[in-house]
Amino acid sequence: MKKKIIIALSILLLVSIAGFIWIKNSNNFKREGKFEISINEKPIKIIRDENGIAYVIAKNKADLFRGQAFVTAQDRLFQMEFYRALIKGKAAELVGSSMLQSDIKIRVLDIYGNAKRSYAYLSEETKKILQWYCEGYNEYLKVAKDEYPLELSLLKMKPTEMLPEDIMSIVHFVGLFQGQNMEDEIISHNLAARFKNASELLPLSINVDRTKPLQFDFIVKHRNTTKKELAYTKLPNPLIPYPKLGSNNWILSGKRTQSGKPILANDPHVDSRILPGLFHPIGLVCPEFKAVGISTPGIPGLLSGRNEFVSFGVTNAYGDSQDLFIENIDGDFYVENDKKIPLETRKEIIKIKDSSAIEFTVRSTKRGPIISDFPVFNVLTKDAISLRWTLAETQSKGIGQIGLLETKDITSFRKVLGNMDNMFYNYVFADINGNIAHQATGLIPVRRNASGDFPQPIDSLDNWNGFIPKNELPHLINPEKGWLGTANHDTRPDDYQYYYSNHFSPAYRYERIHELFASDKKYSADESWKLLFDVKNMQAQKLNPLFVKALQENENTKALAEILKSWDLSEEIDKVGAAVYTLLYNELVYLILNDELPDEVEDMYWENLYYWNQRVDEMILTNHRFIDNVNTPEKENLAQLIVEAGITTQKILTERFGKDAKNWTWGKLHTVKFASPIKQNGFGSEFVGGELLPKAGSNQTLNRGGFVKNKEHLFETSWFSSFRMIADMNDNEKIMGIIAGGSSARVFHPYYKSQLEKWNTKEWIPYWFSKEKIEEHAKYELILE
Repeated sequence: MKKKIIIALSILLLVSIAGFIWIKNSNNFKREGKFEISINEKPIKIIRDENGIAYVIAKNKADLFRGQAFVTAQDRLFQMEFYRALIKGKAAELVGSSMLQSDIKIRVLDIYGNAKRSYAYLSEETKKILQWYCEGYNEYLKVAKDEYPLELSLLKMKPTEMLPEDIMSIVHFVGLFQGQNMEDEIISHNLAARFKNASELLPLSINVDRTKPLQFDFIVKHRNTTKKELAYTKLPNPLIPYPKLGSNNWILSGKRTQSGKPILANDPHVDSRILPGLFHPIGLVCPEFKAVGISTPGIPGLLSGRNEFVSFGVTNAYGDSQDLFIENIDGDFYVENDKKIPLETRKEIIKIKDSSAIEFTVRSTKRGPIISDFPVFNVLTKDAISLRWTLAETQSKGIGQIGLLETKDITSFRKVLGNMDNMFYNYVFADINGNIAHQATGLIPVRRNASGDFPQPIDSLDNWNGFIPKNELPHLINPEKGWLGTANHDTRPDDYQYYYSNHFSPAYRYERIHELFASDKKYSADESWKLLFDVKNMQAQKLNPLFVKALQENENTKALAEILKSWDLSEEIDKVGAAVYTLLYNELVYLILNDELPDEVEDMYWENLYYWNQRVDEMILTNHRFIDNVNTPEKENLAQLIVEAGITTQKILTERFGKDAKNWTWGKLHTVKFASPIKQNGFGSEFVGGELLPKAGSNQTLNRGGFVKNKEHLFETSWFSSFRMIADMNDNEKIMGIIAGGSSARVFHPYYKSQLEKWNTKEWIPYWFSKEKIEEHAKYELILE
């Protein structure tokens, strides 16, 4: 009997081992040997180093872009196919009704239609490159069917050939999530309809480099308009996050570095919790250029990185390319200049997995679609509101990102950025001659009323009067101070004549960059790397003294006052002060404004961090009249509200972590959860790659740990440092880099989160652009011939 049990257990063990080995190898792909393909002119070499980074080495530019698409498909086929479905408004067809509202929004905005129209204006050279990229992607679909990722079969997805218009649709999709002003205008409109003091809640934009205010101060008039009874519709979280981009970048000129050459730092902040992250690390080598960095899967070229001559890093500039207009509708017509003009209409049909399809009609004026017809846009009045968007009108000959690869200096780099109509970035860049520069991008209208803050009623004149000339977008070249940087803040200088945007990050991260470079210290590349992990909270430097003063006057909160008084303002994971401060601040701003905010607007207001953050902080610092609970007969002051917030903070921390304040550390409250798209939560999520890590930093620190404000007092990081990079122009072989994830979007694959451990321990790995170093560090070699 005992022998039989041993045999049975042995068999079970062997079966388990075999099953585990099968699972580990079931989602693999070819890294060595050859693929026979038919579209290349010469053999294409794909080298992978010990970290899984792919390097494409080709003998001409056409094969280079074919090779980039081939290896990106090998690594990220599931990711690319899901995004293509999302962009076409077909996500509900894959996953069900949970994605219906997302599909409706995408269809109304006509992302794919805009992309097809803009494709027609591209130069022949750009069209050729997009075609080459499509050829490489489509060739992978033909020759590698036996190594398609497991994720595709689980969703029953069948890959389809890529067209150049598909690439343009990805460009437009990224542009949609970079431009947040449509949401801002809707909030302002909803507030104006329900709140007479809406002007006092408009976003506050600060550029600490400006010496005088810009002349763009506009008042939101209270609108006596009919209200709709409508619940707030929040977009669902898709299997792979929407590509929202925050970020820091900065650059030191040679006079601020030990080597005498510029050093560039970049730290894009996106939601990379779904493994392997949004960015694809890759090296590209051909006779025309050598470059390395990160790409956006589905778009040829690099987003951030360096070539032989120029290094470049990116943040979101939030250029305002979107305006809303209040239309005068009369039946099937809209009225303009006393003329009735027929509304344009188009039918949309959305298929839904395990359910019936839905059909709806999109109405449009000459400005664009009437978005208020659809609850997903959250317009809470009965006004007919249309969207005009530059991405529907662009006639650019390029997409910008491709041309960066062949730039030789900052002059040619700026020229290429002029083709970047559809993406709204702040680039900083340096060349081997020692020049440094910043340039904002995007197609931004010149507005007749100079404002893009809220929906405009239609009158006899067109509010758009052309577009801001590209060389007049915010920029700075070789500043005397020897450094420059951006952190999603307002970069418009003194006397800037155009309205570029009013949706910007609070200035705290940029203020910290200012503080770091206030001295004459000269930095090395390694010292620059360490700056990426800085977690000093400059918001707390302003507000924490107010908190301490109020808390120490009340017996119930004196202990919290002592914690905050001894706190050094850093938000490392072991800091108790960081947890107390953040909880207290988040409760305090609710106490200040929730009694004034209309209930229907609360959720959309608080979820839009950049809309309210700087404005509400200004209320706290100036003791604004809103600092009172209007629901009580007595008038509360700031100190009383701080104490009330402190008592709530103490209660929450005690309930969650016990009475001993030593256990109230920031890393217990503030975490980042990495997960697989096929199993994000619950039992089994760890088996498919899930990890829960304590996270330093917050919304206001350079080492970002961003989170969305919520009534549940949860602080899970949702956007953060997703690619860290230091590019030393004195180093002719590599950049220092790391991504929060890995190269391959294949669960169980060794590249699935191949860089995550080093990302968590603050290490870096070399991203090579020297062909000799790439070949020296080759671990695998695949030939496409």
